Amino acid sequence: MSEQQQYEGDRWTKQSISILEQLNWNQLGSANFDIPCFKKPKHGTGKSQERKNDHGIDSIFSYFDPFLKENVGVIVESKKRVWSGVNTSTIQGFVEQLLMTIECAALSEDIQSLGGENVNTGLLMIWCSSLNDYNSAKIDEYLSNIKLTNRKTPITIYIATNREILRWCSLIEYLNSIKESSKVSSFEFFYPSDYFGNGQTMGISKPHLSLIQMFSNYIFARSKEEVRDKDGVRYRDVNHVFFYTNPTKQELTFMYQLVQKFQLESGHELRIHFHGEQSKYRSHIEAFLRGKKEEFRKNDSYLEITFNYLTELKDVPEKYKFREEV
Repeated sequence: MSEQQQYEGDRWTKQSISILEQLNWNQLGSANFDIPCFKKPKHGTGKSQERKNDHGIDSIFSYFDPFLKENVGVIVESKKRVWSGVNTSTIQGFVEQLLMTIECAALSEDIQSLGGENVNTGLLMIWCSSLNDYNSAKIDEYLSNIKLTNRKTPITIYIATNREILRWCSLIEYLNSIKESSKVSSFEFFYPSDYFGNGQTMGISKPHLSLIQMFSNYIFARSKEEVRDKDGVRYRDVNHVFFYTNPTKQELTFMYQLVQKFQLESGHELRIHFHGEQSKYRSHIEAFLRGKKEEFRKNDSYLEITFNYLTELKDVPEKYKFREEV
């Protein structure tokens, strides 16, 4: 690996760490460290050759999963490649290395001493630096061809490329604007009840996003906003939906069924955030809004539906820098 490639790789590791920190994940330990391989025969490069090298870890994070009711440890692998270097074979290799690293991380006393509980999840963040060549449809094709072998202990791998990473960055930009606003007194992501647990989990709000939410078409949130007028100060309850699929009238109607199911009609305002301008679907959005306004008029509902169009970023902002270690 050339010195420039090493620099770019380290830089992307720092940026990926910054992204996850701004989504309120907790980093455990430092970046770029090694752990021993505890399964050398199995993790060898050939049928009869034992593995000689340690496993490298770019970063490890933890967050509380309200659905599982426990902390989840996530090994994060950050890869930066030109478009010609991204294909089924390279992604397959990244996944296999990450699976082996997770297997040994679960046995590592060093990881456990850092607070790495339940380390059975990996996040592979692949950034394609050839921005004009990146093709999300081709990425989906590559991912569909990945082959996985069965393991005694289940391991979950999430794979994010430019499409997902830029959505997260766009969301972070909105969250940063909220932090700078004196009107917003609180903002948290909402984990609905009954989402996976069939009645075993209650709805709960948290400041961080889980991986399941990060890869979902809809992300729900709640906030309180201060309103000042001649009568003094009052607060508006605003429920949010971050919408990450094509906003057809049918898809918006389905989303609103979830809003009703999760009792997110109870606020003063429902704010729907679209990723990008969505000019192709503006007629669908307006038709949906007209229908809801008519429905609210008949039912004497005072819920206000508003739309916000998040900035569709083309690159990860340069300001996402890794905090200095002490």
